[in-house]
Amino acid sequence: MRQWVRAALVLLLTIVTVAGAPLGAQRSIDWSTKPVFLMTMGQGDEVFEKFGHNALVVWDDVMNQPLVYNWGMFDFAQPNFIGRFLTGDTKYWMAPSTLEGTLAQYRQLNRTVTLQQLNLTPTQRQRLVQMLATNALEANKYYRYDYYRDNCSTRARDAIDAVTGGALRQAMQSQPGQGSYRWHTRRLLAYSTPLYLGSELVLGVDADTPLTGWEEAFLPGPLSASVQRIELPAAEGLPLRSLAQPVDTLFRAARDPAPTTVTPRIASAALVGIVLATLLLGLSRLGKVGAAIGIGVWSVTSAIVGTVLLLAWFATKHVYMANNPSVALLNPAWLLGLVAAVMVARTGATRSVRSAMRWLLVIGVAGAAGAVLLGHGMSAIELAALVLPGHAAAVYATDRYRRADGADGAAVRR
Repeated sequence: MRQWVRAALVLLLTIVTVAGAPLGAQRSIDWSTKPVFLMTMGQGDEVFEKFGHNALVVWDDVMNQPLVYNWGMFDFAQPNFIGRFLTGDTKYWMAPSTLEGTLAQYRQLNRTVTLQQLNLTPTQRQRLVQMLATNALEANKYYRYDYYRDNCSTRARDAIDAVTGGALRQAMQSQPGQGSYRWHTRRLLAYSTPLYLGSELVLGVDADTPLTGWEEAFLPGPLSASVQRIELPAAEGLPLRSLAQPVDTLFRAARDPAPTTVTPRIASAALVGIVLATLLLGLSRLGKVGAAIGIGVWSVTSAIVGTVLLLAWFATKHVYMANNPSVALLNPAWLLGLVAAVMVARTGATRSVRSAMRWLLVIGVAGAAGAVLLGHGMSAIELAALVLPGHAAAVYATDRYRRADGADGAAVRR
């Protein structure tokens, strides 16, 4: 008797929650049929919320209430969280939560929440419920999260695909998606120039490959749109039908929609690059100590960033940070600039060191040009505009304080 009363209260609470939401759902939820829903959450304020979120909602007979199964759960307090994040050896997990608790949380975060009922057969619904419950067990819930290939949206996509006999993959794999992983990343991080340019710097050329519809479903929005276009064959008394019913909005956030286009940041990158180069040139005009400081700081920074890029390429599990042409612009060889800085501060840079610094600049220019010719033009031009002015200023400052031929200690300023 208590279970039936609790079920009735949950049903009543859900209907009241849905009906009371701004631009509420088109219909109340009848849990007596044990429906299955794809839940889609819109953008939030944090950077990891900008890509949205997906979950699956099912009626759980054990808990006697609807449960929201979420993937991509993490905790900053996990042991070695930062180290795992940087190396790509992440340990995220999947866990259920109550429907009312989930709605309350996303209302508080001011994130849009929608539902789409999936038109599965009774057998498919039962199988999905069992899959989710098994996945949520302590022994099964942890997995290595990948922001593009194995996230909350791809896990929901794969679960739906599994119970529909591969219908989802078959339909979506043959359809072209929009853009690439880089394009979507640029689009969704456009609100922050540092994050935008940072993503351009760390992503390799593989992130520029055009996406299929299946791959683009790493984002909740495209998955939500795709499931409405896919048809399931007649089965178990159900006719030919769409995989998902139209979207019901449970909560509409008071925030601007995500951008649908990408605006290049060449001008912004060039402005930052010119400002940094101007500061370096200004230091060089203060004398050899100022020039040495400018050359040293710029070169060490370039070498550190280049080392990080190489480590991301060869020593981590971040697949889309490999094959990165940015290492031509920024690489460990720029540590040579520290040698040049010491020489400038003392007796002036030798001819060989000045020549090597010029070659580092040439390598950067050639790398950017090569990336453009290979079809990665926009990101290559943005990064070249950001980095090359500083490289040129460091080379100029080194050449400005050269060691006099045959001199035993005097730096000659041109």
